[in-house]
This record gives sequence, C-alpha cells and structure tokens, in this order.
Amino acid sequence: MKLTPHEKKILNLIEKNPEIIDDTKKRAKVAKENELSEKTLRNRIGDLKKYGVISSENMNTLKGSNRNLKNDGSIKEDKLDPLVIINNNRTLIVKVSLITGIIGLIYALFATPYYQSTTSMYPALDTEKSGGILGGSIKGLAESYGLMGLGSAPTYNIPDIVLSRRIKKNIILSKWKSQAFPDSSNLIKFWEIDKPDRFSPYIILDLFRAFLPKAKGYSTSTDKIHLENAIEKLQRQIFVNEEQSGLIVVSVLMEDPFLSANITNYIAAYVKEFISLEQEKEAIKKKEFIFSQMQSAKIDLSDSEFKLTNFLKQNPLGLGNPDLQLQQGRLIREIEENQAVYITLRQQYEIAKIEAEEDKLFINILDEGDVAVRKSKPKRSLIVLSSISLGIMFSLLIVFYRERLYI
Repeated sequence: MKLTPHEKKILNLIEKNPEIIDDTKKRAKVAKENELSEKTLRNRIGDLKKYGVISSENMNTLKGSNRNLKNDGSIKEDKLDPLVIINNNRTLIVKVSLITGIIGLIYALFATPYYQSTTSMYPALDTEKSGGILGGSIKGLAESYGLMGLGSAPTYNIPDIVLSRRIKKNIILSKWKSQAFPDSSNLIKFWEIDKPDRFSPYIILDLFRAFLPKAKGYSTSTDKIHLENAIEKLQRQIFVNEEQSGLIVVSVLMEDPFLSANITNYIAAYVKEFISLEQEKEAIKKKEFIFSQMQSAKIDLSDSEFKLTNFLKQNPLGLGNPDLQLQQGRLIREIEENQAVYITLRQQYEIAKIEAEEDKLFINILDEGDVAVRKSKPKRSLIVLSSISLGIMFSLLIVFYRERLYI
C-alpha cells in the first residue's frame, strides 16, 4: 500500500515524537507546531494503525519506520501481516459470509425436496452350476457328439437392466399415484414436462427453427421430445451400486416419497420378471432345438436299422464271407452310434421339458423399497455451512487482492 505525502509526513512526526500516539497534550503541541489540528493528527495516526504501518507495545513502540518504506514511500510487502489485513477488513468478510449464507439458506428452504427409496437384490444360484438334476454329464455327452447350443441359459447383468432405456420408458409412461395426482398420472405430467416454460431459452431456438427448411422424411413429434426429456431426468434420479459380494442396491430419488417407493419396487419386480421370462424363452428354445435334433436322430436310427434288415434279408446264407461280415459290422456300428445319439437327445429333451415347465428363482429380493420418512435432498445445514465457507473464501480473495493493488 502506497502512502500519500501527508501520511508520510505524519509517520515522520511519529518517529520523532512516539509519545504522541497516546499523549493527547503532546499530540496537540506537535500538531500546532506543524500547522495541524489535534483531531487531524489523531485520525491520521489511527489510519496508519489500521494500515498496519505502526503498532505499539504499551503504546510506545513503533512497528513501522522509514526502514519499512520503499523509496517511493510504499510499505514493504514483508511487513504486511495477513492477520492485520483480515482484522482490518473483518466487517467486509462478515457481511459477505452472511450474504452467501442467507442465499444458501433461501435455496435450501425453497429447493425441491427429494425422497429416496432403496431396494436390494442378488442373483440366485445356478442349479446347473451347483450340480442340479442329472448334472452336466448328459450335457457333456451331448456336446461330445457335436450338438452345440445346449449350454446353460445366458446370464444377465442386473445394473444394465435397471439402467436400460426400456425400463425407463415403462416407468415414465406408467400411471403413478402421488400427492399431486391422486388419480394417477405418468411422469411427464408429474414433472410438468408437457407444459411450456415461458422462461426457457429453448423457446427462442424453436422459433428460430420454425423459419428453417425442414429435412425431408424426418419429423419429431412433441410426445417423443417430452419422452426424451423425461428419460434424461429419470436417468439422473436412479442409482445402482453393485457390492463386491454380488448384492445389487438400487436407489430412486423422487419428489414424492410414495412415488419413490413405488418406482423402486416396480424396478425390482421388473428385473425379476424380465430375467424369468427371458430364461423361460431360452428354455423353450432349447427344448425345441433338442426336439428337432431328436427327430432327426430318430430318422437316422430308423434308416440304419432298415439298411441292416435289408442286408440280412439279401444275404441270409452268406455270413461266412469276410466281405459280407465286414459290411454287416459297419451297419451294426452305425445303428449303435445312432442309437447312442438318440438316447442322449431323448434324455436331454426330458431335462429341457422339466426346465421349461419348472418355476425357477433367478433373483432374490432382499429388501423392498419403503416410503421415506425424511427427505434426502437438499441437506439444509450442509448447504448453509458450505455457502458461508464459500463466502469467507471469496471475501478473503477480495481483501488480499485489493491490498496487493496498493503494495
């Protein structure tokens, strides 16, 4: 901070007469000698104290002197105490902190409250992996004959299902009861996405686009736009966490606690039903495939039996012939091979029928979504404390930056 000539003059007077800091009579005498009023001299001494140029121990010792000034009369930077600067500007710091704290409190009071509901689920054990009915021996035997496609049903990643676009569309377009809509409504109406926002910047863009030539064969309906906006909003309010143990935790944030719980339980039921139906489709597909292979193997077995029968009819007395015996052995081996394939497929087909008919448990719901008793967002105390902290940091930046301008 640079001192004015008048302030440098006062500083010189203080160095020559340190007692004027607290001696009123001496200060009045010195002021008169230098054509100043006692009040003016007292005020200038107060200003220098405020700037941190001078301080006193028992009001006698000077902190600042000419040695603390640069050649141009400004205070040396290393003599500026940050604590002194903060103390001298404490009123500004308090005001800024109070303003930001009040802004944070107003936001916390008027911000839309959100309620969270949580459900947890985990995949059930695979019976085939755990050595279920007839285990994997028949499956291995079938695969040894080159019958592909008889593997286990595919597994599904639960987080991918929860975050899929398909389930979001179902959630948005379903009817939900809430405090705002006791007779139920979809989420587009609940969020009022279908209502025009007079303050939205997109209105200007829409008006501008109205004068632009439209692409041929392409048009987007308003309903599709509303659906896309709702999907983007819902995506920010569904959270999935996969624990190391395999437990899947799904949380939903909504403006209505009952709506949050209903959507959470809908997701759990949807995932369970989706996997069950998909596994059932795979089981039916597997059964149909095995049945077609079994029918083909049955035909091959009948053909090989028919060939052997005709051979024996044509050669009833020629079995002593080595060539005929070799041909007969080949026909018998062909029957045995076709019979083994048919028996394997018949066993696998019976297993597939049981799998297609039985009611398997693929997903276990550990915790259902409950109605929240308190809001999850916004956290008012945290918002207010954060706002005050930001205000303090912002005001300190202003104070120190302003002080540096005078250094």
